[in-house]
Amino acid sequence: MEKQKALKRLGYTNEWLDYGIISEESLFEQYNEILNSEDQNAEHYRCGAFAYYMKGKSSLSDSELKSILSLRDNGPDNCNLQPDRIINLIESALLNKSQLNGLSEIPEVNEAPVQKRFIRTLLTAEIEESGIEASFDKIVNTSDSAIHEYILNRDDLEKKHVEWLFESGGNKSIRNRAKQMLNSRKYR
Repeated sequence: MEKQKALKRLGYTNEWLDYGIISEESLFEQYNEILNSEDQNAEHYRCGAFAYYMKGKSSLSDSELKSILSLRDNGPDNCNLQPDRIINLIESALLNKSQLNGLSEIPEVNEAPVQKRFIRTLLTAEIEESGIEASFDKIVNTSDSAIHEYILNRDDLEKKHVEWLFESGGNKSIRNRAKQMLNSRKYR
C-alpha cells in the first residue's frame, strides 16, 4: 500500500516501475524527499527520474521506446510531461533513423512545442548526411534560427548560402555574422 501512495503522490503509474524507468528504491527516496522538501512539485521528480534513466542509456530498443511513449503521468499536479519526454527522446541521439522517423505518427509530435524540435532534428540529420546544398530548400523554408546558426558553422557553407543568411537569417545575430563572413576573404 505504501508503494501505491508514493506512486500517486509523485504522479507515477505502475508502468514507470514495470518498465524500469524508476526503481522502487528511487521511488521511496523521492517520496521521502517530497514529504520533507520545500519542492512540492511532483513533476520535478518525474522529470528528474526520466532524465536519470535516459542518461544511463546509449541506445533504445523499439520495445523500450514503445514503453516510454506509453508512459502517463498520474499526479496531483495534473501535469502531463509526455511532450517533454518526447522532446528529450528527439534530442537525445539515442534513437536510430527508423525510430526517429516513426515518431511522426505520434500525435504530440505534430503539435507545438514538439513539432519544431522534431523538424529541427530531422533537418539537422539530413544536413549531416547530405550537406547544406542538398537540403537548402528545406533550410530556406524553415524559420528556425537554430538551423541557420547550425549551418553558419559548417565547412560546406557556400557564398550563396551566406548571402541568403545575410538577407534572411532568423535573427539579427545570424545576419550580422553572415555579413562579417561575406567581408572575409573566403567569401569574396
